[in-house]
Amino acid sequence: MTNEQKRQVREALIRYVNTFESQTAAANSLHDISASTISQVKNNNWELLSDRLWQHIARQVGFYTGQDIMELQPADTCAYLLLRILFGDAQHYGMTYGIAIGTGLGKSFTARRYTRENANTIYIACDANYNRKSFMMALLHAAGIEAKGSMPEMIGKLGYHLSEAEEPLIIFDDAHLLRDRVLHLVVLLSASFGGRTGVVIMGNDELPSRIVDGVRLKKVGYDDIYKSIGRRFITLGSLGQKDVELVCKANGVYDEEVIAHINEECSNNLHTAISMIGEYTHMKVAA
Repeated sequence: MTNEQKRQVREALIRYVNTFESQTAAANSLHDISASTISQVKNNNWELLSDRLWQHIARQVGFYTGQDIMELQPADTCAYLLLRILFGDAQHYGMTYGIAIGTGLGKSFTARRYTRENANTIYIACDANYNRKSFMMALLHAAGIEAKGSMPEMIGKLGYHLSEAEEPLIIFDDAHLLRDRVLHLVVLLSASFGGRTGVVIMGNDELPSRIVDGVRLKKVGYDDIYKSIGRRFITLGSLGQKDVELVCKANGVYDEEVIAHINEECSNNLHTAISMIGEYTHMKVAA
């Protein structure tokens, strides 16, 4: 990757960070990108950062990078439209939703973009390594709140922050990765703040079966989890018929044969489709 490309990614990262109350909150909204890494990029300390890490940063702040860079533009795919409607409903009416979206349909991209565009929205990417305390600390970081104190103190800080915000929303992404006790904490938080805070508990298509099986086996906390989302999941398991075409055209690919090829080869996964779009764009520019 050239220094000019890195400069563009740096600028995109700075714009992304500026949408959060703190750099730490921005870092906690990204996957495997630490606050120290953000500082290195911002301060032009690039020597120890691999091209792979640059690619990782670029994709998460809305760019594709190969030999070329383009800003990834959203398209009105089935998942993008559905999720934005649900996020808006949850935020404006204090609703709690359980959502299961198949891998590669753009749920995280949509959630991050919605968070950037809508005030008082807190996004946290869940992780299997979280225990209750580290999860709570990450959630406070994502909200721009100092993450110190006991669990009750941290919950109290979050509750005060939400009570002062107008139409707050919390999006728990990849909730299927959480351990049982941490997932149950999500439900306790939802119950505590419900009615005045929108809550979206979102994961891939493993999430509903895990919850339903937990209820059936009478595992502690699972009935509470299922009850909190109205005992139903809103699901979407595959791309719509026009989704790949919409993403291609939104990002500058109009050749019908190329679109058909990407649609056939992407295996129902927009991550793959976006990589193919980037490769095609680079080849077209190079030609």
